[in-house]
Amino acid sequence: MQFRNDIQGIRALAFFLVFIFHINHTWLQGGFIGVDVFFVISGYLMTSIIIDQKNKDTFSFYDFYWKRLKRIFPAYLFLIIAATFAGSFIYLARDIWTLQKSAGASVVFLSNLLFSRGDSYFGAALNENPFLHTWSLAIEMQFYLLLPLLLIWVKRKYLSAAIVLLIIVLTAYTSISMYMENSNTSTYFSLVSRIPEFLIGSFYSLTFKNKINFSRLGNTIFASLNLLVLILSAVFISKDSFFPGVIALIPTIATANLLVTGNNFISDFFAKKIPVYLGELSYSLYLWHWPIISFIRYYHDEYFLSPGEVIFTCILTFASAWFSYRFIENFFRKKNNTTLIRYSISGGILLIFMAFLVPKATAVYQIPEVYTSPTFGMLSHNEKNIEIFGNKTSKNNHILLIGDSHALTIKPFLDYIGKRNNFSFSTVTTDGVLALKGVKREDYTSNEVKFYDAAQQLVDFTQQNIQKNRIILINSSSFIEPMSAYESLEKLAGSLRPDQKLVVFNTFPSINRDPVKVNRDYIKRTSASFKIIGKEKNKLALEKLAATYKNVYFYDLSKGEIFKSVPFYKDTLMYYNDSHLNTYGAISLGKEKEKDFMSFFTPVMAEKK
Repeated sequence: MQFRNDIQGIRALAFFLVFIFHINHTWLQGGFIGVDVFFVISGYLMTSIIIDQKNKDTFSFYDFYWKRLKRIFPAYLFLIIAATFAGSFIYLARDIWTLQKSAGASVVFLSNLLFSRGDSYFGAALNENPFLHTWSLAIEMQFYLLLPLLLIWVKRKYLSAAIVLLIIVLTAYTSISMYMENSNTSTYFSLVSRIPEFLIGSFYSLTFKNKINFSRLGNTIFASLNLLVLILSAVFISKDSFFPGVIALIPTIATANLLVTGNNFISDFFAKKIPVYLGELSYSLYLWHWPIISFIRYYHDEYFLSPGEVIFTCILTFASAWFSYRFIENFFRKKNNTTLIRYSISGGILLIFMAFLVPKATAVYQIPEVYTSPTFGMLSHNEKNIEIFGNKTSKNNHILLIGDSHALTIKPFLDYIGKRNNFSFSTVTTDGVLALKGVKREDYTSNEVKFYDAAQQLVDFTQQNIQKNRIILINSSSFIEPMSAYESLEKLAGSLRPDQKLVVFNTFPSINRDPVKVNRDYIKRTSASFKIIGKEKNKLALEKLAATYKNVYFYDLSKGEIFKSVPFYKDTLMYYNDSHLNTYGAISLGKEKEKDFMSFFTPVMAEKK
């Protein structure tokens, strides 16, 4: 196939759409469609190459796969090694496993499957993961495994019809799946949902081999309209759109039209020296820009980059991309397969070393886990298991603590007070979602559904323990978001036996950023400011509930001297992220509130209703 400079220019456009979106999604909310542009181009070019070789009877599966690996893998592996090394110093010990498994999934082109499962509850967010962008390369390599099979084994006269049928069926399936799940997160990373985008490029390669031709003016108008559609798609499509699916047809068909439009001004522009050069760099630019952005976000626990950080990101991205293109991409294009094999084996060994040994070498600089992660009461968290805390010899032992991770967080608080005030409590808690009947699955995003499903596995177990106890304590990050959680709490309150009591906590405050990332020590080092995020509506709802049901009692954990210097208390870190007290913070809260809490709780324990 003849090399086309204008396609390099379109690649450059695709990268800049993605780059702007990744720098700040509010600048270009649909810039992520740049990835879809890449997919269409790949489908178009690979189909053209395979069909051309098929017609000449020179196609070889072996040669095709090796050429794809030689084009993609060297710079890709170098990036993964470099990001793993840098991440070993930037990431906190609690998040190293996220870094390791992301690197492992990326190097074997399966990261899209990993990321489709969403964030871990306590770990680094996806937008702070340096390997998040590798999902698209994973899908591309997976598609390359399938495309030759389709193009070689299906007869030419049926091929276009088969491709159109696949586009229609898979697009319909994707759209229906997103509608049924009421979310697009898992579908976004799915190979099945992206195959139509590649196949649109394939279809145009087969159908418009001689391009679409009007007059030069007509071609220019047609190309301009399609470029306009592509830009408008980047402006108006957003993360809240049901994308991919039917909506993805708009920018992908527009891209395909650009690829097959004959002599026109737009193609001439894309074929100019600067767009072509940027297009040549686009693969390495794509590889390097995201780890730089994600590491900055992770380190400062701030999504929005400062102007200085934006400039730094641009300079470092282009410098890294130039190095990668000049010394890795171009180098391996001229080498044989044996060189690639040797490089891959040695690089793989180095990656294993980086992933497992470097974090151990940097462990001396890590913060003790008790300050950075939940460590207390974990055997009764997300498990069908009960733990008992407080004074275990006390006869005041018919007390149960339930709830989400905010209930987990106050286990040390209640343990401290219980040991000093002659009561014990049993407990079972869950991540993110209350293990109560009536909480609705549709109220949660696809990232949250896995926490909902895990909590539902403990609903019956939790209910059994509620029946065994006289006093039920419950805490949550929010009882009113979603409202089905509050409705379930009301049902629990209404189902209490006359001898049972329910204590609802208004939880401790959250803050606007993760202090562990910002401070990088358990002793106060930073001068950064932190803002308390109040939960007044949650408090009012719980006060109303307590006023409505005679067996329901309300206690407020959000007030106290301890919170005046959050996230530190006596210059020591008391939060392990932006919304959870660590063990030190929970015990410190217990020491401050012990007298106040017992003046509230002693009558609850003693009162017989």
